[in-house]
Amino acid sequence: MKLLFLAHRIPYPPTKGDKIRSYNEMMGFIERGHEVHLLAFADDQHDLNYQAHLELLCASVQVVALHRHTAKLRAISNLITRRPLSLGYFASRKMQRLVEQSIAQHDFDAVFVYSSTMAQYVPRGFSSRTIVDLVDVDSEKWRDYARYKQPPKSWLYELEWKRLHRYEQEIVRRFAYTILTTQREASLLDELDEFTRRARLRVITNGVDSDYFQTGDGTVISSIPRLVFIGAMDYYANIEGVCWFVEEVFPLIREREPQAEFFIIGSNPAREVIKLGERNGVTVTGFVDDVRPFLREATVCVIPLRIARGVQNKVLQAMAAGKAIVATPEAVAGLQVEDGKEMLLARRGQDFAEAILRIIREEPLRAELASQALRYVEAEHNWEPLLKRLIELVESVAFGHSGKTGANPRAIARKGF
Repeated sequence: MKLLFLAHRIPYPPTKGDKIRSYNEMMGFIERGHEVHLLAFADDQHDLNYQAHLELLCASVQVVALHRHTAKLRAISNLITRRPLSLGYFASRKMQRLVEQSIAQHDFDAVFVYSSTMAQYVPRGFSSRTIVDLVDVDSEKWRDYARYKQPPKSWLYELEWKRLHRYEQEIVRRFAYTILTTQREASLLDELDEFTRRARLRVITNGVDSDYFQTGDGTVISSIPRLVFIGAMDYYANIEGVCWFVEEVFPLIREREPQAEFFIIGSNPAREVIKLGERNGVTVTGFVDDVRPFLREATVCVIPLRIARGVQNKVLQAMAAGKAIVATPEAVAGLQVEDGKEMLLARRGQDFAEAILRIIREEPLRAELASQALRYVEAEHNWEPLLKRLIELVESVAFGHSGKTGANPRAIARKGF
């Protein structure tokens, strides 16, 4: 099939949550033998350098630079309308023109939309052959932010929650299929009637490349207790989580393990995250080319997120690396894991610290948690069957529209790093 692929962020390199999923989806279509035409934004100017690499993979690639200051002004301008501010942030006449030109030039069998903010570019005539991957019910993120922030920000976030929630419902009603990562996320779209939910909603979770993340036999190289967190450090949920951990949990650990270290790994650390690096035992690395050496040396991977949606790639990666994990229940709400089996769960600061100390001091427990975690992701989050379901769903729409009868049945390789 000939496929138009719209993404709110260039799907390469696959080094952060949304890029990992969109990259794997894109590669799944390509390796199946389909012709993919990519249009995407780049909100990091460095990402423009990757267009040449993507042009080796796709039939055509067009990337539009997204300037954050201008995008914020466009978002604010939506205050006087009823539209979500997020749509204003990603509104672009250039992108609209490129989509129209691409549709006029190619007879697309289907349109694949990654993220709700890109659905605004799909013409009405293509609704019946469009699949939208919402990933998560993103409006709930703004609802959570409203609870953590003070006015006037909390008022703004609550407004965005209500507007975006309505827009997400519209997406499900309008397009052929809408995809979410968990049934829990799907249940948040509670205003949809039962027929629409069953006919239009599909759940396809995130995958992880266990082979890529394997760090050896589980042996911890570092002789000093090393705690590791990996995530984009300009993202509020990650910022809030590591700040809470450093302020309320890490001191409790250092009281009993004075040499314990905490490494915060991730690009674009915010000012408050950089400041955490001034604390004894805390290291903020910023962007790293490869997270695997840090995973290899980790005694414990900590996921102290108190605001979380869907399936966290950082959790899947730590599990695929065969590491013991301590997480909040919120961080793993999208996974079918059990406390004490695949990882230890804790919400209160004292309990979180005690769980980490147990893993540091009890090597058999550490090894068992790591083994169970790896077994779980290999069984439940292998990319190959997940991509097969996704591609067959898109093919059903494309071939139903075009009258074609099949596609090149090449194997779908697992991807994701």
